[in-house]
Amino acid sequence: MDWFNRLAGNRYIQLVLLANDQGQMLRASREIQSEDDVLPSMLQALEVLGQSLSDEFNCGTTHMVHLSTARGHIMLFPLAGSQYYLAVLVEKIAPLMVVLVEIERTLKALNLDELADLNPAAELDAAELIEAVREWLQAKDAE
Repeated sequence: MDWFNRLAGNRYIQLVLLANDQGQMLRASREIQSEDDVLPSMLQALEVLGQSLSDEFNCGTTHMVHLSTARGHIMLFPLAGSQYYLAVLVEKIAPLMVVLVEIERTLKALNLDELADLNPAAELDAAELIEAVREWLQAKDAE
């Protein structure tokens, strides 16, 4: 995932997070304090708020939500029709437009298949697995 490492290696970017719309943290450039299931939900809520405000002001689709804080800037980028969320924490003193251009170039070249590969595999239900094995054994005995 060169694109992720490229962003995480930017000297002005302090943190890069990638989450999906299922409330799962897929990747983080460093340890975070929040529980794994809380932060992705907050990112999703922020995107919904941004889109709602954008709709209210009749501004079109939200491409990025930007929060300026006392210590830095939080930028949220919905990806693949809001199936994924990229959050980037940028230093307060960073040249924002330069950093934003770098992020946008990186995201423009992003292959969405790479994101899908990060999704955790669906957990198998034990009962379904047992039933599938039984069916396979019965079919094998019938041969």
